[in-house]
Amino acid sequence: MMNYIRFISTALLLTAFTGFCGPLQASEEHDHADEHAQTEERKGPNGGHLLEKGSLTLEVVLSENGGKPEFRLFASDNGEPLAPGTYQAGLTLERLGGRRDVLTLRPRGDMLVSQEPVAEPHSFEVEVALSAKGQNHTWHFESYEGRTELEADVAKESGLISEPVTSGRIRTQAHLFGVVSVIPEQQSRLSAVYPGVVQSVAVRIGDKVKAGQVVATVQNAATLKNYSIKALSDGEVTNRFVNPGEKVSDQALVEISDLSTVYVEMSAFPGDTAKMARGNPVVVRDVHGEEQTSSQIEYIAPQMTGGHIARARAVVRNDNGYWRPGMHVKADVEVASVEARQIVKKSALQEFNGETVVFIRVGDIYEVRMPEFGASDDSFIEVLSGLEEYVEVVTQNSFLIKADILKSGASHEH
Repeated sequence: MMNYIRFISTALLLTAFTGFCGPLQASEEHDHADEHAQTEERKGPNGGHLLEKGSLTLEVVLSENGGKPEFRLFASDNGEPLAPGTYQAGLTLERLGGRRDVLTLRPRGDMLVSQEPVAEPHSFEVEVALSAKGQNHTWHFESYEGRTELEADVAKESGLISEPVTSGRIRTQAHLFGVVSVIPEQQSRLSAVYPGVVQSVAVRIGDKVKAGQVVATVQNAATLKNYSIKALSDGEVTNRFVNPGEKVSDQALVEISDLSTVYVEMSAFPGDTAKMARGNPVVVRDVHGEEQTSSQIEYIAPQMTGGHIARARAVVRNDNGYWRPGMHVKADVEVASVEARQIVKKSALQEFNGETVVFIRVGDIYEVRMPEFGASDDSFIEVLSGLEEYVEVVTQNSFLIKADILKSGASHEH
């Protein structure tokens, strides 16, 4: 398959040159198979790949001087430099994954210079075509960096896992701590209507009650008649303040709380509150991560506490009674969200030559990529550019690929 691709690349380059070179001579066609074979690498006076055919010599240099990577071509005949206007050349870079970069070359001083940026990594197979002195020639050579090869069974034993790049949503979150509390409006304390003596208390802490249910009986001290204290709403007895025989006047007898919904009171530092707003989605988890529920921010305090902390609040449903007042919880508040064309797992990221990179896999070949990244959340990061569509990225144990490349010395060679 690779030989077929190289043949097509060569054919395209040669077709492009026939427009200014004329048809190829029979003797030239006969030599193309030999010229197209991988050339044994020799270095030229500028440190580049030295390509030769007959009296013609072409040096191909990948230069990073000035910060912009570019290809520079120097041609000579019988050792004498050729002026750039007297010959034509073309370059095609074939990258792992099938991408092909066709470069435009323009004269600059004593050389031809590529006009398009040469993206990292500088790892590709290079097809070169030259038209000079009435002759057309092509060469092919490999220039790899940041690349290694592992057989499938070795990769499996090493725990390497690769996954296709996909689209998805990036959800940036603020991670807060909080406490479950009773909603004050859903809590009532029942008091004696008239001073007297408690005759009975019909409920204990933890009992469920219905609206209108009798919770206590008190004897009126003035009339010596008993009257009933009834629950004002459905709820749970969360406190009991008296026992039978005690004298009461206006103090509370029983506390009843509706815990079907509760508050989650969160503590937020200024950096968090600056990003948060009412309506932000929030996921509440217990500290052990066993249960979770969803809600949204309904209130952010306008003032900070003495510890420079602001209170944020959410209401969560508590039909099964799991979220008990006083319980400490974790809260993940979504403060931003973006639909991304490409996302990768953050577990794929590695530091390589001072940059944040990922490693792609094509068959048994692994190679570094230096994408431009965007927004991120706890698990994923957005890829803005620099990755082919649907390419597979190593998401687990990618450090092994990095180590193998560094060991082989193929981290950044031109």
